[in-house]
Amino acid sequence: MKAIKLKGLYRRNLVLFGALALTTGMVSTSCMKELDNKYDETTVTDISFWKTEAHLAMGVNYLYTYLPGIGENNAANWSDDGRATGNNSISDGSRLVPSGSGDYTGNYGLIRAVNTILEKSATMAIDQGIVTKYNAEARFFRAYAYGELLKRFGGVPLILRTMDIGDELLAAPRATRTEIVNQIYEDLDFAIQNLPEASQTKATDYGRVNKNVAQALKVRMALFEGTFNKYHQLGDANKHLVIAKTLANDIISTGYFSLYKYGPDPAKSYYYLFQKDGNGYANKENMLPRLYGKDMTDRISTHNYSRNIEQGVITPTRYLVDAYLYVDGLPRDGVNRSPLYKPSIGTLTEFENRDPRLAMTVFKTGDPYINGSPYQPMFSFTQTGYKTFKYFNNTDWINQASFNEHKVIRYAEILLSYAEATYELDGSISDADLNRSLNVVRERVGMPKLSNAFVSNHGLDLLSEIRRERRVEFALEGEHRYWDIIRWKVAEQVLPLPTLGIQYFEQEYAQKPSVTLTPEGYVVAQTAATRKFDPKRDYLWPLPTVEMSLNPNLTQNPEWK
Repeated sequence: MKAIKLKGLYRRNLVLFGALALTTGMVSTSCMKELDNKYDETTVTDISFWKTEAHLAMGVNYLYTYLPGIGENNAANWSDDGRATGNNSISDGSRLVPSGSGDYTGNYGLIRAVNTILEKSATMAIDQGIVTKYNAEARFFRAYAYGELLKRFGGVPLILRTMDIGDELLAAPRATRTEIVNQIYEDLDFAIQNLPEASQTKATDYGRVNKNVAQALKVRMALFEGTFNKYHQLGDANKHLVIAKTLANDIISTGYFSLYKYGPDPAKSYYYLFQKDGNGYANKENMLPRLYGKDMTDRISTHNYSRNIEQGVITPTRYLVDAYLYVDGLPRDGVNRSPLYKPSIGTLTEFENRDPRLAMTVFKTGDPYINGSPYQPMFSFTQTGYKTFKYFNNTDWINQASFNEHKVIRYAEILLSYAEATYELDGSISDADLNRSLNVVRERVGMPKLSNAFVSNHGLDLLSEIRRERRVEFALEGEHRYWDIIRWKVAEQVLPLPTLGIQYFEQEYAQKPSVTLTPEGYVVAQTAATRKFDPKRDYLWPLPTVEMSLNPNLTQNPEWK
């Protein structure tokens, strides 16, 4: 089969892509801008489009535009770890039932695109092996879309074919949660069975879904559903946890994947993972990246995330910073506080002797900032007094454009998912299993190994430490933290708390801000009085009223009115 690169979606075969988008109703506003004045919609019809492998490839390539982009939705702000320059209605519990929702219609748009491809490909007179391979990619994306819908809304209408005006499926009732999960698994199993191993792919395949990526998404969904069922007392949690553990083990056992190591300075590998150095096929931690291209002459699209960071689109909170351990493996707070802890005398104190990932995630005094100037504590575009260092790049900030990839799925997630699924299943995890999973992640940044003896000797809780590792490793990377506190059913504990920020030392600020402080001197970005979480309501999102008016058989999620 001829390899067709993803970048062809936006450059080569642009007219062909336009035909697909227009004839299937799959075109988005951003894509229309790319197509404007380049395509005459009267020259290509649906009948003339679905003929060749190139046509089918263009159809499947389009699905990759639905992968989340870097900083998309700024979803870390939904959690207790991130905050923008204002309140977030998901995080603070103030949202209302929306009239419309891109999270609903966007995912159904992806499902419709997949269903179109599956039906059209069945009529194409090309090699069946080629059709099966592309259908496997497409079904991965349908599973992805239903997974996003499930996490937000629970059971939703299950649509597995295209629809016409007046179709009975337009009034389909909500499928059960179990039915949606079963369909996700079925689609992913098809992808797993019919896609090549990552080890069998070439550099020209980079960014495409393969067997191990499909396994990884199934690990993610099985861990979500297993723990959601366990802590929300819904069903057979172990069934899903076994799937998560087994598939994570299968991926680890291939020996193909590894965590990124930055050759010139391995101690800073975690930092460079989120720079351009960590991009590309050679990095075997990148399982599924969202690609942007290389430069303006070889581009798919661009983002401006470094400018977004500077302007406070996402800033760390006190709770995230406090989650990082000291280099002895002990925490900052509690009865088992590290002896390395010392009261802060300035903003740099809290970075001393801490997990190195803290300083590679959060700006501190002296770090290179915009135009190469040294970073100084500030409250410009930040209500917490912190700013995000992860992903920031001064060259990108100057250029106001970046091609740095977004890691949608990376191997570290598989390692930590294996550790969590194992503990959730058995109530314990051996040191051997910790060493082949969680401790591999710690080793990259020079943190001490987690062991059962260490936990026992220091009065720690092993599950809490497994969860902590996940929190700091994926800090401010999209939706990880939010969905974790949802599935663990702890959102009701952490989201009503006041949003706190940096400890304020007035002498470090050239311009004296007006800030509200706790008695300990921590900045209060949002008070507890304006934050809430209703456990009877907020673990599921409200269905948009427009969709309910269009489909009389849709029922609203509990307590949303």
